[in-house]
This record gives sequence, structure tokens and C-alpha cells, in this order.
Amino acid sequence: MRPWALSAPVVVLLISLPLLRPFRHPGTRATSDDEMARLATTQALVEQKTWEIQDTSFAATGAKVYRDGRFYSDQPPTMALLLAGPYWVLHRWGHTFETNPDVVAYLLTILGTTLPVAFATGLVYRMGRLFELQRRWRAGLALAVVLGSGLISYATALNSHAPAAALVLASAACLIHVTITNERVHGSIWLIVAGACAALAAAFEPAAVIFVLLFGAVVLALRWTVAQRIGGLLVYLLGAAGPLMLHVSLVQRTTGNVWQGSGLAARHGHGAGAADDAYADAHAVAASDAGATATAPLETEFEPEQVSFWQSFGAGAGRVFAAFFGRHGVVSHFPVVLVGILGVTMVMHRHWPSTTKVLAAGTLVGGLVIILLYAFRARDWSQAMFATRWYVVFLPLTVFWVGVWLRRKHRPVSWVVASALLAFSVTVSILGATGPLPPDGFGNAYTAAGAARNLLRGRHSAEDRDLTDAATLAGATIRGRARE
Repeated sequence: MRPWALSAPVVVLLISLPLLRPFRHPGTRATSDDEMARLATTQALVEQKTWEIQDTSFAATGAKVYRDGRFYSDQPPTMALLLAGPYWVLHRWGHTFETNPDVVAYLLTILGTTLPVAFATGLVYRMGRLFELQRRWRAGLALAVVLGSGLISYATALNSHAPAAALVLASAACLIHVTITNERVHGSIWLIVAGACAALAAAFEPAAVIFVLLFGAVVLALRWTVAQRIGGLLVYLLGAAGPLMLHVSLVQRTTGNVWQGSGLAARHGHGAGAADDAYADAHAVAASDAGATATAPLETEFEPEQVSFWQSFGAGAGRVFAAFFGRHGVVSHFPVVLVGILGVTMVMHRHWPSTTKVLAAGTLVGGLVIILLYAFRARDWSQAMFATRWYVVFLPLTVFWVGVWLRRKHRPVSWVVASALLAFSVTVSILGATGPLPPDGFGNAYTAAGAARNLLRGRHSAEDRDLTDAATLAGATIRGRARE
């Protein structure tokens, strides 16, 4: 056991554990719709052996889909399936969502998000061998990646973005290990693991599927023969096939949309207040009981607005600019990512191995594709939450390339600028960890300032509590009608 290797994960745990949402804000009033939907599926799988969530303790969540007369969570189902195992053990020990809801939610949050983030910190320390840095610098790089990229922000609430980012880092770590060792036989095993990690990240966060493709290009850049490269790619795809097939099969049992929960699919329940959503749900159930044709209860029909191509393109281009410098911008919140981008350019100008160059370029290409997807396809930006939660999947890997910058000597002014960018990024990230997923979202407000206001003034007003109580009552009505 190396002290430097353990120091970074321990620091992450010391920061995260006291800030976990079930500990600081217990109860469903401070729980976001997405978190409630994931917990609802986990509870339904263990207690009712079904994917339907209308009879769970979290049925009032707005993040659900009405299909074939039943309600399902609109979150990707793979993570809830994996959480069902630990919850089954807790359930056997007498800790359930009915008896100890906050304790169960706290433990599941640790297992689902906090520990993967701490594990990712250790991975970055190991990946730092690529840059031939001393151990203390590798530990510092690991902390910079987790604390400066916004990953620590999402380590305090149950979500799919943090574990997906950790899995992307794990896949990259496997590829780096193959690059360093350059062993064919053992390398095949690591390629299977790399494919499985990248595909599992896509099962958690569907937009991460771009990295499954880009990391395949890294395999083709290995210093192997052509036949060995093709074989390595097939092995990599074999590892990726399992999680992807699992995701598709589970989605077909629930929502039927492989993009559900990513923010790119049609959202259900985030457009109105929780009480209105619950009322709409109850109305849909009543219509179904009466034999009427029930439509998707949480969608509102609008007359489509005729928008020209250039107007749509201009709006999307504006959102792309805002993705970097706007109120939900990457640079606005985590400017240390600029040093990571600079590190990628340094990789391209030095005599680095081709696999390292492809991996570095793939990091930027993957991040840009995800930004473009959400700029032109995302509909509900009030659910971007702190900074932009959809960007968490690629930001840690982007900041990882700061290690290239650390290899070189710099003038004092460069160190001062880089340190200032890192300090600002870390401050904003830790600030976001106090409440990354508020129930009502952050809207279009500058989210770091919104998090600070929530921290200083308290999150819930009397109006919020009344609204939540109404939603809870409506949810109970839904469950009662469903049982009838």
C-alpha cells in the first residue's frame, strides 16, 4: 500500500461523505426527480419484482414515463439493476425505504456514486505513470482531476453521471496500461475490460457511447501487427457487447427508448410543478381505469412553431458558445480545463506514442460531440443542474491531460495563472457538491451562484414545502388507484 496512492482517494472521501445529500438534506423534499426515479426502480425490483414504479415510495417523481398503462422510471435502468443487489441485502437486514429511507439512500449513494469517484481518483494516480511524474505530483494530478472538473460535485448525490465518468476513466486506464506494457496476451484481457467499462458507462449515461467508438480507434493505433490490431479491436468490441446488449434489453422492458434519461429524449414531468405532474398522472390512471385512451400524462401538446433552418442553426450555435462561456459553461465553472486542452496540444507536438495521441484527440472529439448533441438536441435546460451535469462524463478525462503540461518547465507567471485556474475550479466544484441536484433545478441562473445562495439561505421555502406535500399526497392517490 503506497501512501501517495491512497492520499487522493482518502481526501475525496473526507470531502464527500459529510456532504452526501441524504445526510445534509434528508427526506424526499430535497430529492431530485431523477434520484427519486432511480430509487423507485431499485425498490420495485427488490420488493415487487417488477420495473413498474407506481406502487413504490417514490411514485410522485416527475421523472417517469407512462407506457402500456404502467409507469416506469425515465432513467437508464442498468444502474438501478446494479443497486438492487445492495438494497436486497439491506432489505434482508430490515433496512428498507419504509423503515429507514434516509439510511438506505445514504448507503446506496455511497455505493453508487461516492466510491466510484474515489476509485477514479486512484485510477488517475495510476494513469499518471504515462507522464513519468513523481508520486506526489501524480497524487496532486489525481486530486486536480476529481476536484477541479466538477466530478466531486456529483459524488454527493445518487446519479449516473459520476459513475459513468469513473468508468470512462477506467477504460482509458486499461488502454494506457496496454500501451505502457505492450504485451499481447495480457493486453487482450485489458482490452476486454476497457470495452466493458466504456460500454457500461454508456449504459449509465447513453451519450457516453461516443467513447466506445473513439476508444476503439486507440486499439487500432497500438504498436502491433495489423492482424493483432484487428484481433485486439474484436476483443475490445466483445467486452463492450455485454453491457450494451444489457442496456438495450432492459430498455425494451421499460421505456422502449435507448436514449431515455440522457436529456436528449423527450422528458416527462420536468415542465411543470410536481403537484401538476402528479395530478396529470392521476388523471391518466383514472382515464385508463375508465376505458378511455390514455396519452402520455406528463406531456403537453403544443402547436409546433415554424422555425427556419437558419434560425434553428443560429440558436444551436449560440448554445454551443454558451456551453463554454455561458451560465452553464465549462470554462465558466472549471477553467482548469483550458490547461488540459493545452496539454492535448502538447501531446500532438511532441514525440508521443500514436496511441497516446489518439486517446488525447479522442478526449476532445468526444467532449465536443457531446456538447454539440446537447446544444442542438436538449430540450429542457432547467435540468442541466449544477454547471452542466451532461458534461461530467468527459471533463475528468480532459483535465487529466494537465499532466502533459506538468512535465515541462514553466515561468513563475505560468504557474500563478494555472494555480489560479485550478483554485477557482476546485472552489466551484466543492461549492456544487453541497447541492448538485436540487429538486427544482437551477434553471438558467449561473449555477455556482445558485448553489451559493442555496447554501447560505437554505434551499426550501414554505411554498416549496407546500408544493412537495401536495405532490406526496397526489402520489399516494396514484398508488391507491393503481392498487384498485
